[in-house]
Amino acid sequence: MRPASRPTIAVALAAAGALMLSGCGGGGGTKDQAASVAAAAAPADSGTVTLIAQASGNKPEPLAEVISSFEKKNPDIKVKAEYLPIGTTYANSLRTRLRGGNQPDVFYAAPGGGGLTSLLNLADAGLTADLTRQSWTKGLVDDNARELFYKDGRLWGVPFDRVVVAQVYNGAALKESGIEIPRTMDELMAACETAKKQGKTMLTLAGASTENAGLMASALAANYVLADEPHFNSERTQGKTSFAGSKGWQRTTQAIVDMKKAGCFQKGAEAADIPQAAPALVEGKALSFIIPTGAFGALRGISPDLKLEAHPLPGVTAEGTNLYSSQSDALAISAKGAKNGAATTFLKYVSTGGGDKVYAQVTGNLPLKGTLDDPALDGLSGLLADEKHIFPLIQLPWPNPEVYSELGKGVQGLLTGQQSPEDVLKAMDAAWQNS
Repeated sequence: MRPASRPTIAVALAAAGALMLSGCGGGGGTKDQAASVAAAAAPADSGTVTLIAQASGNKPEPLAEVISSFEKKNPDIKVKAEYLPIGTTYANSLRTRLRGGNQPDVFYAAPGGGGLTSLLNLADAGLTADLTRQSWTKGLVDDNARELFYKDGRLWGVPFDRVVVAQVYNGAALKESGIEIPRTMDELMAACETAKKQGKTMLTLAGASTENAGLMASALAANYVLADEPHFNSERTQGKTSFAGSKGWQRTTQAIVDMKKAGCFQKGAEAADIPQAAPALVEGKALSFIIPTGAFGALRGISPDLKLEAHPLPGVTAEGTNLYSSQSDALAISAKGAKNGAATTFLKYVSTGGGDKVYAQVTGNLPLKGTLDDPALDGLSGLLADEKHIFPLIQLPWPNPEVYSELGKGVQGLLTGQQSPEDVLKAMDAAWQNS
């Protein structure tokens, strides 16, 4: 395998993060709009399916591998796929086409609401088909993810993978450093100081990317917030709490300041983007990187022999450590596709017929059920089997993308000293109120 260039890796890693973050928000709209959407047709054995999705940056596209596998199992159905640049290009093109005469039968959407490609917002606008009557969707969505896929008791899209966010280590560099995997935050702080003395960085951070900066803060919140305030999001929605008034969020933002003081991040982390942060891990200059496991393929593209080890970002105690494991990517059927039984057949395969396993093998994400036979995931096996310590990404139900953006920008401000923890949390509350 030829090592990939840094620009390509930057796109792939950005895509891995953006695919699971672009769905931030709880959605809006009216029940009447959603009720007007047609139910998807029953599965069919033949036909043609058109699909559009965000480009991942990987060649071939992971969904292309899924399509190839599907067509081998369903030789009388052909899938014509189109991949558009991730971000606003895809979002604007998707909405334009769903509202016009060039609708795809199937399209990628992000779970939740609040964003331009968010599943529930598209459902509110009458642009997605109702999948509730499809018997194969029963039990498909995790209980803790229902609010991301269902609205008004109806299912508007199906998940096809599970994204896990972890502290991913360069195994060889870690062994060379002699540092043990930290099991508590105190141990992590001590490891940061040890790595710094060795001329290395414990955590590489793409601080210039609000998505990556926010993801690091979000991973801390899994331990500091959800450990004691597991219902923070619903209470925030009801106005019973706030970011600024939450002890968990206060501890989360303060931890970033403390981690900087301990030398956990590389010098200039606030100005570093993915093209600088990712290669630092691969080259062993940094020991770890907080990223989704879906980035494994991109990292191994830089160095095929790279030994990766994924472990949970530690909590205050080992027993209080939590892990994000989210059904974080979705496919939906359009109003046009609702009449096409072949489109329903394709969605059924992707989510329950083995397509999720194909996608997981290509990307490094997990299938909807079970795990991959990948030694890099061994360090997560304990928590992945412990439902009490597994949560969907805390930001997915937030009411608009600006709240998460303020978190990412806030990390930058904390690293430069231009913002205090209180400043960051007040800005997040203000963004929430603008919903």
